[in-house]
Amino acid sequence: MKYSYFSTDRAGRLEYHYQALYNNRSVARIKGSHSRGLFTTIWNPYNNTRQWYWVDEEDNIRHVSEHRRYNNIDWYGAMNDHKKRSKENYNSSHWIARKYCWDNPEELEMTVKDNFSIFYKVFDKFFECDHILHPEALLGYHGYTKPDREGLSMNDALEQDIKYLNVDLDYSISELKKRKNFIVYKEDIRHWARSWFLGGGQVGDDYEVYYNMIACRLNSARKYTTSIQIALDRYNIPYETWSLDSGDYHAFGFTKLFDRYVTEGSETILKEHLHYMVDDWIDRYMSENP
Repeated sequence: MKYSYFSTDRAGRLEYHYQALYNNRSVARIKGSHSRGLFTTIWNPYNNTRQWYWVDEEDNIRHVSEHRRYNNIDWYGAMNDHKKRSKENYNSSHWIARKYCWDNPEELEMTVKDNFSIFYKVFDKFFECDHILHPEALLGYHGYTKPDREGLSMNDALEQDIKYLNVDLDYSISELKKRKNFIVYKEDIRHWARSWFLGGGQVGDDYEVYYNMIACRLNSARKYTTSIQIALDRYNIPYETWSLDSGDYHAFGFTKLFDRYVTEGSETILKEHLHYMVDDWIDRYMSENP
């Protein structure tokens, strides 16, 4: 059986990603570049490769593959490096953790383009993988604005069926129906709020602006579960909901498990001297958004 992991940011993707590789399963992450365009990274323990697919400036689909060994990874050491500040993380001795799993080829960074018209032609490579992150892109949902900014948000696009990415919709629906699709949600909202206030965005000099930004993004993340269900129901794609707090990771076909929350504290953006403010922000958020 193959699996799709529908989730928002700060919703367990890193732990799921590492659990899958730890169990010798392949993972495809369909995600845009932080700066330029859409690409997919595939980690494949079966043939000891890490691969990338993208569309370049001349509208060609590009592919790069490198040899990587998965049988000698220090998993806990790698996960701990995700908890370091960027300067220390970028110098990680663990290839899989470097740049928080965004250590891409220079060739990709120099040529990737936001061309959504032909990328679907390599979706078959992604559906071959055991586990898929950001699978909503396979249905065309990609490229929206953050919920605290002006523009179309992911949730609105899912509910209104507005797609920016050109796809072969019948093919994607057919392939998703062959998989076990999990929609991830969080029961412990206070715990989730801590993660968001620590790593959900950049803080400036105005802490009230930061609080409102994170509160908006967290509210949107809480709504995502309903929005993605509307989208999947539209195409009769079966799914299950799965709790980050009480769900059993064996549901994803894993036989070897890390301790729950092993990646907690990863990719923290908020500087340490501001951490003392987090508890008050959480208390305020919970009182305003029960």
